[in-house]
Amino acid sequence: MIGHRNFIARVIARPRTWGLIVFLCAAALLATLIVRAQSSASVVRADPDAILADPQLRSAALAAGKSVFVQYCAGCHGVTGKGDKTLGAPDLTDDDHLYGTGTVAQIEDIARYGIRAGNKHGWNLAVMPAYAQKIPDAAEPLPPQTPAQIEGLTQFLLNFTGRATDQAAVARGRDAYTTAGCWDCHGRDLAGDIAIGAPALTDDIWLYGGSPDDIRRTLTRGRAGVSPAFAHTLTAAQLRSVAVYVAALAPNRQDRK
Repeated sequence: MIGHRNFIARVIARPRTWGLIVFLCAAALLATLIVRAQSSASVVRADPDAILADPQLRSAALAAGKSVFVQYCAGCHGVTGKGDKTLGAPDLTDDDHLYGTGTVAQIEDIARYGIRAGNKHGWNLAVMPAYAQKIPDAAEPLPPQTPAQIEGLTQFLLNFTGRATDQAAVARGRDAYTTAGCWDCHGRDLAGDIAIGAPALTDDIWLYGGSPDDIRRTLTRGRAGVSPAFAHTLTAAQLRSVAVYVAALAPNRQDRK
């Protein structure tokens, strides 16, 4: 009889025990959500370019930003942020930037408004002309280039990294660089222009690859890569956090303001 009573007591007590466990789990989950919400709010309120220098804000932003990056950005830039030259998606782990200098605020604007994404607040300049076409650029009256001129431009660019194979073509390319209007975006010194997204042409960093064939393809057919505008997709907290995460991928960024 005593054993029977103990069994009944255990049966009666079990729902109470499970109820207590469920309650504690729910309370813990709610507490976690509250802490996350508070952290997100703190990240949004903070100076974006001071977040990486604040251990608490940095930790919260990086944790949230990584999941956003994996879901929305890794498809083009790769899970590690190394980019994809077949897509023209830049490597985010170096310290070379097309637009601005890689601050959190600048990256956040790119994520929000995009590049050539149809958003009026985004970056829509620096489209690479297709010089083999009769009309290389619909927006600018640029002269088309002959195959010989395109080869000259190719050799001219290869010469900066010691890979040119035809010095006569290099000389032609130097002239073509001026007459084709390349300097207007890339500069007289070929250093590029971070205000419009024109890359430097004297280093060995390439969006679409730097082989002779890659360069010829760029000059011949043009380039106009797109980075999506996430203004209507991501929340303010997600935009800020993913910008912090991307900024942290590059070296020595935590000290930059």
